[in-house]
Amino acid sequence: MDPVSLQLDGEVARVEFGDPSTRNLLTVPVLEGLPRALAEAEVRGARVIVLRGRGDVWSGGYDIGEIPPTLFDADPEIVRQHPFERCMRAVEECVVPTIAAINGHALGGGLELAASCDLRLVCDGARLGIPAARLGIVYSQTGLAKFVRLVGPAHTRMMFFTGRRIDAAEAARIGLVNAVVPADDFDRAVTLLAQDIAASAPFAVQSMKRLLRLTERGGPLSAAEEVEVHALRRQAFHSDDFNEGRAAFQAKRAPRFTGR
Repeated sequence: MDPVSLQLDGEVARVEFGDPSTRNLLTVPVLEGLPRALAEAEVRGARVIVLRGRGDVWSGGYDIGEIPPTLFDADPEIVRQHPFERCMRAVEECVVPTIAAINGHALGGGLELAASCDLRLVCDGARLGIPAARLGIVYSQTGLAKFVRLVGPAHTRMMFFTGRRIDAAEAARIGLVNAVVPADDFDRAVTLLAQDIAASAPFAVQSMKRLLRLTERGGPLSAAEEVEVHALRRQAFHSDDFNEGRAAFQAKRAPRFTGR
């Protein structure tokens, strides 16, 4: 079994990862395979990427037994280049929008993987949590920042200080996931969401993803970023897809976007 598999269904890329017998732990082969799969999906023209753990679990997290105690004795850049950190950055920075199809329990680094995606649907019955405090681990600042952006500092403190697992309904209530879906409807809901995104103008979606990342970072834009934002908006207004969207709206028909 490959650690990570990629399948394209039209313009929807489906990425499955892990080994169900180990609760889809984020091993180094998985962490190295995910960025490659995302890059290949982008090259092959995917307009949306769905990530899913194999079997009935999203991921039990990263195997802390693989973290040597000497890791933090070296230059901090070595930590930054650890396969886990590189994988999380690759998911966050992927140009194509990503959906975490959280088909079961998501714990530790597995939950951070889901938090690194753009959207999250969770199957009813799943439980989510970060047990770092119960393992004596100080979680990374970059990881903590993701949860602060998603659920705010108060809920982040509750999750990380207690190490509690929360159910899907609570995850939706605090904004950790976008929606809870019954198990019988989960696959269909994921597919419908992916198809809705794939039917949108890809340049518009990808550009707004970029702008949202800049917004989430907080603080004013740099001069170069202001120029970038202006250029993206100008390109959209001069695109074939803008003309198609306007024509489809006037004709009261579904648009057919080409990405040009």
